Amino acid sequence: MFSLFPAFGQVRAPKERVDWALRRPEAASFAPRSQRPQRAVDDRLYFAARSLGANGFRHILQYAFVDDRGNVVMSVVADAPSPVLGDLRQPADAMTVEPLAPEALEYMLSRVCSGANIVAFGRVLQTALLPREALDGVATVECAWRRYLKLARQRQPAFNRHEPQTLSDALTAAGLRPPESEDAVLRALAVRDLWMWMDRTELRRGLA
Repeated sequence: MFSLFPAFGQVRAPKERVDWALRRPEAASFAPRSQRPQRAVDDRLYFAARSLGANGFRHILQYAFVDDRGNVVMSVVADAPSPVLGDLRQPADAMTVEPLAPEALEYMLSRVCSGANIVAFGRVLQTALLPREALDGVATVECAWRRYLKLARQRQPAFNRHEPQTLSDALTAAGLRPPESEDAVLRALAVRDLWMWMDRTELRRGLA
């Protein structure tokens, strides 16, 4: 069993992209290329993942992707492909959704990420949580954190690049509202908001 659900009832993923992600492997193998959804060259997927708990045998993660228009493309809870040993909290026994199995997660993420331009806050830390099969199919991966640091130094010569900057710090400095929780969908939407704010800021600087 798995769950693919948007964070809010009013927000729905584009039907063609959800259908594409959920298409059965045997059907996808014979699907004509012309029937597969095509992305615009400048389309991006904003990605966030969070840990829901781990023990020596399981690591439960929430993965979320949103697009440029703020649509929730995918939100799924799954067992990590590679179990980790650590002192994270134990996964809740009574979860509201059944975590997706690693093999099914790899297939779904590979379909969603194929040819995608992904933006994450912390390129290495976030994309390291993606299965190798999915990451191999990504077109580009951009780091909102590094872009923000570069822009902050340009705007504030005294900016300390060595001071830790979280996503909430960056949003607050930009005058944007930080996410209200660690939910991966809210964080992915926040990464989108920050990225678009940086687009507008750089555009204004270029026109000045």
